[in-house]
Amino acid sequence: MMNAAYESDYASALDHMDFIVKSLAEKPGRALDLAIQHGGEDAVQALFDAVMDKGHRMVLVQALNAPSLPGWVRDKLEVFLYGQNRQVAALFCKKVVH
Repeated sequence: MMNAAYESDYASALDHMDFIVKSLAEKPGRALDLAIQHGGEDAVQALFDAVMDKGHRMVLVQALNAPSLPGWVRDKLEVFLYGQNRQVAALFCKKVVH
């Protein structure tokens, strides 16, 4: 069950989706910093969820390129987008020999 702060942040993100998408596209570090200042980890998760639910996954993928993202936000976003297994280039993967 989600908490009231998350639900409020999610609803607010939906209400301001055009602005959020534009902000994430132009200055993702700043957009996420505002979410952090507003409500911390819950607000960041609500933002990710709302953006994804409205079909704007690519803006989140592109946000990973922002050098100004705090490490914990980058980690949270990577797990959110790709699951628990981090994305690794094929050249860096060990080949299993049977």
